[in-house]
This record gives sequence, structure tokens and C-alpha cells, in this order.
Amino acid sequence: MNVRIVFIVACFLPFPVAAWEDDVVLSFISQVNPVIHAQRNVSKAYAAPDTVTWALRNTSVSARLGYGGTDFRNEPYTAYGGLQFNIPLSSIKEEREQALKLATEAKEMEDLHTRVIMDIAQLRSLESELAASEVKRKFLKEKAAWLKERIDQGYSSEMDQLWAIGDKLNSEDAIVARATVLINTQCYKLAKYAGGEWQTLLAYLQGKAQNIGGRDG
Repeated sequence: MNVRIVFIVACFLPFPVAAWEDDVVLSFISQVNPVIHAQRNVSKAYAAPDTVTWALRNTSVSARLGYGGTDFRNEPYTAYGGLQFNIPLSSIKEEREQALKLATEAKEMEDLHTRVIMDIAQLRSLESELAASEVKRKFLKEKAAWLKERIDQGYSSEMDQLWAIGDKLNSEDAIVARATVLINTQCYKLAKYAGGEWQTLLAYLQGKAQNIGGRDG
């Protein structure tokens, strides 16, 4: 009998909820996600060159050496030199391809943000469920301790209430265990969006790192 009472009112270890910020997670994933990173590289490859690069690609030096002079000069040898600029006919096509690549990149980013935000919302919901259960467990534990004192003082009629609270505590323990597992799973799911940096993001979500990507959490 006493063993079960002690079990009911035993101190339960708290389950702290890690502190992290939604916008920090979303920004970090946007920076390091491998799909977005690859799409950006494609967009850069199709990007229009700057003025200097364009000039180097489409400018050529021409020179010619003539014999017999001209109507204006009597020298037997005449040299000509100059620069030639070529206007590529494919420039319009390249601009269209660049626009399409940028549109694809924007669509990939939008889709990624939607998935990440939904997973963040799911994680926040699980954390709220865990926090609510912790509040209930704390209340039930304190009430069980009070009832035990009453029983020790000879109020044996309180025993039924103590058993009922014990059952409720067991139910809350199950909720906490379930929510904890689901939170860990959701943290790993979010972390995988970061590709090779998933461990960095996971540590931040679990409260093991105070900042990520140069920003404080």
C-alpha cells in the first residue's frame, strides 16, 4: 500500500521545451537547403554577364597589312587595326532562359517555405501539448502529495481520490512520452531540410545551441 502511494506522489522529472525562433529556422534552411542551393547555381549559370564580361566575350581585335599605299598615303605598306563588337543573336533567348530559371527558383523557394512552415507549426503544436501536460502533471502531483498527508493523518476516506489521481498521472505520463517522441521525430524532419548542415539545425532545435547561422536564437 505505502509503496504504491510513494509511487503516485514521486517527483517527476520536467520536460523542458527548447527555445528557438521560427524565422531563424526558416532563414537558415533557405540558405543551406541543397535543392535551393542547386537551383541558385543553375540561375547563376544562366545569368546575364556584367558589362566587362560581355565586352570580353564579344569584342575582338582586327588587324590588316596592305601593300601599295592608298589614295591618301604614299607609303608602300599600310596597316589597319581596330576593335570589332559582335552583337550575339542568341541574347534574347538567353534572357528568356534566365527569366525561366529565376521563376523556377522562386517556385522552389515558395514550395520549400510552405513545407517548412507547416512542419514548424506541427512542432509548435506538439510542444504546446507537452507543456500543457506538464502543467496538469504538476497540479496532480501537488494534489496527490496533499492527499497523502491527509491519509497519513488518518483520513483514509481520501484513498479513492488518491487512486484516481494516480490514474490521471499515468495518463499524463503517456501523453508526455508520446509528445516527446513525436517532438524528437519532428525536429529530425525539420533538420533534414538543412542538408549537410542538419546536425547544426538539430542542435538548435533541441536547445543545445544558442545561435545558428550567425544569429542568436
